[in-house]
Amino acid sequence: MTRRGFRVAMVLAAGRGERMQPLSSVVPKPALALPDGPVIASSMRLAARAGVDRIVVNTWHLAEKMTEAVAEVAIDRIEIVLSPEAELMGTAGGLALARERDLFGQDGPVLVLNGDGVVGLDLDALIERHLGTEDSVTLALLPHLDPGRWSRVVLDAEGRVAGIHAPGRPDASEAPFLYPGVMAVSRPALDSMPVAPGDIPEVLWEPAREAHRLGGVVVAGHWREVGTPDDYLAVMNLRLAGASVVHPAATVDTTASLAATFVGRNVTIEGGTKVIASILDEGAVIHRGARVKHSVLMGKIEIGPDETVTNEVRAKPPTHDG
Repeated sequence: MTRRGFRVAMVLAAGRGERMQPLSSVVPKPALALPDGPVIASSMRLAARAGVDRIVVNTWHLAEKMTEAVAEVAIDRIEIVLSPEAELMGTAGGLALARERDLFGQDGPVLVLNGDGVVGLDLDALIERHLGTEDSVTLALLPHLDPGRWSRVVLDAEGRVAGIHAPGRPDASEAPFLYPGVMAVSRPALDSMPVAPGDIPEVLWEPAREAHRLGGVVVAGHWREVGTPDDYLAVMNLRLAGASVVHPAATVDTTASLAATFVGRNVTIEGGTKVIASILDEGAVIHRGARVKHSVLMGKIEIGPDETVTNEVRAKPPTHDG
């Protein structure tokens, strides 16, 4: 499909990541490491496959770490631009601020993606609907995976959003859909947004819905949320598929035993240790003889000699003096 009109995408990556605490006190949620790059790489690569020439990423929480993560994602022939925020603008405010900075150019719709999920979607149906209708905003949707966990989107017969409901059991007559964090936004809708803190559902979606211009279309593909430490560990386990990955900047003793484990930058693992199905990153130290299983250890964490850690999440940011 020709993807005319979608020259720019924005990936939202500025938030605090409250549900990812304590890990997000060390690394922003979209910057968390996976074997093929940071979490945000998934959305950036999806935008590139949709045919954009430029990707804008907003930053605020631990902005330096977020900037480093974005720099790890090399995509041929795509310009990557940062939109730093002096104060947290929220999802809508961040979008409006990037527009005000002329980071989207002067015309055409913008593809907007959340930066905290692992997505593999075919966006042809989204692009076709948005460019072929008068939608102010078009949401990519999936058949719902768990209505009790995530909000439900309901469409009318014309593919307009009839309602967005809180998590819960749907009515027998309802066909619930899941929003996986990808949407197309028209230029008039972008231009109407104030440069002020605010969030997309209230500032962007609700006015579009009231004007009968909030559309939705079911797309093919998959999505996994990386919202909590448990989500992160589950996604990492899927990506590792039983193997272990060790960052070149890690130090692992030859007598250490690793199974289905990710070892990130500046991690030290001493001899005689055993680590199973875990994530170790950002300078964690595992001393001799320790045992770590099904855990995430991040930052200035030290596991003592012969200590056993099972099903735990520990994180400690570096001190200001390093």
